[in-house]
Order: sequence, then C-alpha cells, then structure tokens
Amino acid sequence: MESNTKPRSESYDPTLYWLAPAQNFRSSARLHLQHMLCQNTLGFLLEKHVEQGITTAPSSPLKVADLACGNGVWLIDLSRKLAGDGVAADLHGFDVNDIFFPAQAFLPPSVSLKKLNILSKPLPEEFVGAYDVVHVRAFVSIILHGETTPLLSTALAMLKPGGWIQWEELNPRFLIEPATPDLETTTCKLLKETLRVSGEPLGLKYDFLAELDQHLIKNGFQGVSMITSPKRKEDYRAWTDDFLMILEECTFYFPPRTTAPDAPITREFWTENLVKAIGETEKGVALHAGVIFTAVGRKPI
Repeated sequence: MESNTKPRSESYDPTLYWLAPAQNFRSSARLHLQHMLCQNTLGFLLEKHVEQGITTAPSSPLKVADLACGNGVWLIDLSRKLAGDGVAADLHGFDVNDIFFPAQAFLPPSVSLKKLNILSKPLPEEFVGAYDVVHVRAFVSIILHGETTPLLSTALAMLKPGGWIQWEELNPRFLIEPATPDLETTTCKLLKETLRVSGEPLGLKYDFLAELDQHLIKNGFQGVSMITSPKRKEDYRAWTDDFLMILEECTFYFPPRTTAPDAPITREFWTENLVKAIGETEKGVALHAGVIFTAVGRKPI
C-alpha cells in the first residue's frame, strides 16, 4: 500500500469556511479554545491584587462586568470558582454581538449576558458605579491608534469607588516559531506582513500593549500593576490552531477578485496563501503571541 505523506492542507477546501459568515459557530469554538489557552498561560481568573482587593473589602453580592464577553466563557468559569469559594455574585457580560450568547437557561444563575456597545455614550445609568470588578480580554482589535481612553473611561465609570479593572491582552502580531531551523516559514511571514500593511493605515497598531499599566495610570486608576505571562510551549500547537482560525475569519475583510480586480490584496490571494501557511504549520511551524499582558488597577475611593 502506498503511504500518503501529503500534508492535510492539500485536501483543505477553503470554500467550506467562506460560505458561512465570518462570525459563526467556528468563531465561538475559537473563543472557547482561546479561553482555555489563556487560563493555561495565566493560571488565574482573578489576578492576585484583584482577588485580595475583593476579599479585604467584600461586597455581597460581588458584582462583576465582563466587557466584550463573547460567549461568556470567562464569566461561566468565574461563577464556578466563586460558588466554590462561597462568594455570592452577580456576573454581567456585555457584547455588541449576541450571536455567541448561550441561552439563559443554560447559564449559571449568577450569569447574565446583554447585547450592548459599551463604547457608546452615554452609558446606561444602571451600569454607572455598579461594579466591583470590570474585566476586559482580547479587546485590542477595537483599539485604534493606541487610544485606550474610550474603553478605560467606560470601565472607570462602571466601577464602584475602590473597584478593580483587570485587562488582559495578547498581541495579534503573532510570532512565527519553527520547531527546527530548516522549516519553511515564507507564507506565514507573508500573511503576517499582509495583516500589518492592511491594518496599520486603519489604526491597528499594537505598541501600546507593552504599556497597558501606563494607560491605566493616565486614565485615573490607582494601585496599578502589570505582569507578563509567557506562553507554554506545550500549548503552541493549540495557539497555532487559534491563530489559523483568526486568519480564516480575516478572509471576509478582503474583496473578491471579481468585484475588485485591481485591489492590492484580494480574497483569493488570502485564501491561496492561507492554504500554504497551513501546510507550513503542519510541518512544525508554530504561531503564537509569546506572552499575555495583564494590567490591573483601582478606581480611586
């Protein structure tokens, strides 16, 4: 019997992915994977200063807001932890897109999810000064030109005096790490550069991530601290899968050749090279963000 040594990407049919909207059940599955990987990297749901803060000044019930909550997976995990610790909690998730929300019947009683653009003004009065903790994760693609004030002013307004913000981010400008030096990485590098040259004119620049703590200070938070948590090598394959799914979702941001034949980057160009990049990862090239940045701070009392 002839052995089949061809990489799986040679039979990869991109049209199966492009038929659905960019945001669909695959995107929700990716958020579950991303949450698991973040927890593997961080080792906490609440950073130690935040956890100590809510323990020394307990509120009953503890009120937590998760901004851009996706499918609510972080809140669901937090509800389990708090229940195990005997902490009564009221956990609210907000997202501009409710397509990923589980049915309320399937959520823990302490968790509720609401469709809301948290950057729109004015903030509904019921959320002003209402929360002990505001959590943010993976908001970076919404931040243009490094302007964090729209987000941080909202978080500050939502917090009670003395309440905590916890903001976690990873850099979308992923690292490309071959398992051995001889592995081909040309197409992965091409896609990474394509995202850079396409995103920077729109304001998608990520230098501010290494200075999240300074952004919290400038926006009025006190007791600010920041940690960087390196990714585990044993998670590199899963992080690669996560980034490949993100690259799939990016396809819809490029026009088809039939409608924009003169576009510098077309959907067909992206699809063809994504297939090649998948082939590179199957041979041992990892895509990952290196570290997760976590910045925490308190609203002045």
